[in-house]
Amino acid sequence: MSLTAGRPVPPALLADPPEAPPPRRRGARHPSLRGRATLALTAVAVVLTTALAVGVWVFATRYLLYQRENVTLGQAVANASVVSRGLPAEGLSREQLLSQLPRETGSVSLLVDGGLWSTTSLRIGQEELPEALRTAVGAGTPSRQRIAVDGEPYLAVGVPLAGLDDAYFEVFPLRELDSTFRVLGVVLTLSVLAVAPVSAAVGWWVTRSALRPLDRISAAAAAIAAGDLGARIDPHDDPSLAPIAGSFNATAAALERRVRADARFASDVSHELRSPLTTMLNAAALVAAHADDLPPDGREALALLRSEVGDLERLVADLLEISRADAGNTDLVLEDVRPADLARQALARRAAAGGSAVDLTVRGDAADVVVRADKRRLERVLRNLIDNADGHGGGLAAVTVECSGPWVCLVVDDHGPGVPEAERAVVFERFARGSRSTRASSAGSGLGLALVSRHVQLMDGTVAVTDAPGGGARFVVRLPAAPGTEDLP
Repeated sequence: MSLTAGRPVPPALLADPPEAPPPRRRGARHPSLRGRATLALTAVAVVLTTALAVGVWVFATRYLLYQRENVTLGQAVANASVVSRGLPAEGLSREQLLSQLPRETGSVSLLVDGGLWSTTSLRIGQEELPEALRTAVGAGTPSRQRIAVDGEPYLAVGVPLAGLDDAYFEVFPLRELDSTFRVLGVVLTLSVLAVAPVSAAVGWWVTRSALRPLDRISAAAAAIAAGDLGARIDPHDDPSLAPIAGSFNATAAALERRVRADARFASDVSHELRSPLTTMLNAAALVAAHADDLPPDGREALALLRSEVGDLERLVADLLEISRADAGNTDLVLEDVRPADLARQALARRAAAGGSAVDLTVRGDAADVVVRADKRRLERVLRNLIDNADGHGGGLAAVTVECSGPWVCLVVDDHGPGVPEAERAVVFERFARGSRSTRASSAGSGLGLALVSRHVQLMDGTVAVTDAPGGGARFVVRLPAAPGTEDLP
């Protein structure tokens, strides 16, 4: 995404001050779109892998068991045929006949002949064979059944001997088959467990590129909300982003033209008002020179007129300055400035104008710290904050200069009721009025704090309002300290 360079415009011109959002419950954090997409992809991958693992388990176990049963049945039938041919022969006992049969390791042969049972193992005999299996085979039906002997699995196969009232049984161990099942189960389980982190990592990587167009839109919208109306979206030949980028850029261009036109209009109006205001001020001054010749009512009316014309002059001056900045005429002149000296001079001018004495507090090594700032604008910031404390905050309480890491902080406290937390986000907007009595009912242009915010932003600083420790409001201006300039004269 490319953001076309443009001069920033304060957010106050973009929309009416927003209402304070309702407080969010602590801990109620919602995952990002990328996080939700990754989570969904991981869940789908885990579900599919689990289904596949279950299918593999069922198919593999059934196939292996089927193969094992077929092998054992074939061997049992072959041995039964040998037994049926060997029983009529003389010279061989039943035990000898069974011992000569070919068997796999661990298998046991049993023979029932005329109700007498013979076996090749002392562990497995007639009692270990289920009665249902013996009955089925005795009825002439070949049968097989899984059994457990001393906790170990076996497969018992019974085959009736043709033409005889006898039956042959062979019991095969299933220990190796069960071990194979356990290994297969462990492998499939580990595979399912491994899919979750792997799919999450793959999903996070895949969604990064898939959601990059949304990041471009978000960055452009944030830039415009911060006042950079020159921000635009570059679709980068992305056909899916091109329509959105076109609409967004057209809207941003229209908004920029509207704001620039409004700023030029305000600047033109303010400029045109200066001439008649100058005439009115000069006329009032001329009348004031002969105030002694006026009756008491006339002198009172003259004083009121001069006060109102003075307020109107300040309003026009503020409006002209802020509209010029909106139109792109910043005229920023950066130089090395000591905030502590500037604050001391501002308090001296206030005292000379009849204000109450307020001491300046300089903490640590802040007295010699220098910032790169526009001196005229920084003086205006201090003057507006002090005037705001005197006119709307119940009087100036304290002015402090201190260092906080790489920042130099100018702190102005007042004696007023403070600024409610819900209103702190909009107190620096133009013509904003607080709900508390002193700020809401006091006279003023409503542009003082807006100019403070505007000037501070142009000097790469920040301004915020909090509660003062002793009550009232505390305005904190933070400006980056100039490195290596502490020893300037």
